[in-house]
Amino acid sequence: MKILIIASNYPYSGHPASGIFNERCAMVLQELCDHIEVVSPRPYVPPLLSSLVPRWKAYSSIKEYESRNEISVHRPASPVIPYVAGSFWFDRGAFFRCRQRIRELNDKVRFDAIISFDLLGAGGIAWRAGQDLGIPACGWATGDDVLIPPSPAYARVVIRALERLDLVFYQSQELMAKAADLLGTTLDRLSNKRHMVLPRGIPAPPLLARSAIRSRVRAELGLSEDQVLVVNIGRISREKAVLELVDAFSMAIARNPRLVCLLIGSLPAFDDSNAVKEKLEKTPGTRERVKLLPACSTDKVAEYLCAADIFAFASYHEGMPNSLLEAMAMGVPSVAFAIPPVLELEGGTGALVAVPPFNSALFSQAILHVAESAANRTDMEKKGKARVMERYMMRKNMASALDRLAPLTGLQKCKVG
Repeated sequence: MKILIIASNYPYSGHPASGIFNERCAMVLQELCDHIEVVSPRPYVPPLLSSLVPRWKAYSSIKEYESRNEISVHRPASPVIPYVAGSFWFDRGAFFRCRQRIRELNDKVRFDAIISFDLLGAGGIAWRAGQDLGIPACGWATGDDVLIPPSPAYARVVIRALERLDLVFYQSQELMAKAADLLGTTLDRLSNKRHMVLPRGIPAPPLLARSAIRSRVRAELGLSEDQVLVVNIGRISREKAVLELVDAFSMAIARNPRLVCLLIGSLPAFDDSNAVKEKLEKTPGTRERVKLLPACSTDKVAEYLCAADIFAFASYHEGMPNSLLEAMAMGVPSVAFAIPPVLELEGGTGALVAVPPFNSALFSQAILHVAESAANRTDMEKKGKARVMERYMMRKNMASALDRLAPLTGLQKCKVG
């Protein structure tokens, strides 16, 4: 099967973590398919404006074409006029800018189908391109696109994608229920031929010399073996409840002096790192034991997880929390706020500790409870890893998506699972 992938964001030199899971999905699809190409519109801001804002300056470094991990990534420029007609530039405007490139690629490749990674920034391009080329298009509802469209205009973009894509996959049951709400119907009335819960999942955890890596990384951090390392890895964002997480860390540290906490993923031009720094500066006792570290490579993330004793995840809302899945797959006992996808992930198995949202005091108590019981951590390690490996492996789930897509293309099912 030859697949065109539409992604609203994809890693680039100025922001290597942007769309990192889109890239990981593309890499798995590359193994499963005969051929793939990626189209990811790049925001174009005039040079004078790009010099004024760090984020816009980073956009100016995006290349129109590059090969990443042997995958061709095409980035047609899509003009961005800040605060003006945002939904147009996400939707029809982006398609108009991408259409010629997509047609040229199709002339060479002859795609069988299109897959989009999200419905807001990529879904509109995907279904329009599918109609233009006469091939089926499917898309994933990944989170913010369906949960909280930022305005009625953006919601209409998502609704059109839900109505016109040939298949829609959802990261969680909650997302499919929200989609039904947007469409003015109920979950049980959505066609199971077009709508299905299928998390994109995560790649299989790397095979590492975990004990040796744990000792090395903890030595680099200046930690003794009796200290308990709590980590959070991901976007440093208010929407990820990062300030509540700092409060929880502060309360936990006050009661257990062995705790050390890391917030990993800082990119000040793109996130709320400065707000976290200000909060830490106001609490000297916490400042010494809670460290804010920059975003890092996938390999380094795995090393931090080897060194960790507890993973803390405190997001307000998620499609399906990939960083949490990664931590659990690596066998790190995890604490998270009990938002719907976290409860779906836990599934009554005891694979993680789910805390009523969004109470920092209760979150702190959960961290302390897990920290004080090595036996409990060992049990959670086994259950968490088993749960993720059973239901959330990317290769298996991408193969399932291709199996669902294949009949629409007239091709046989994907044989790799």
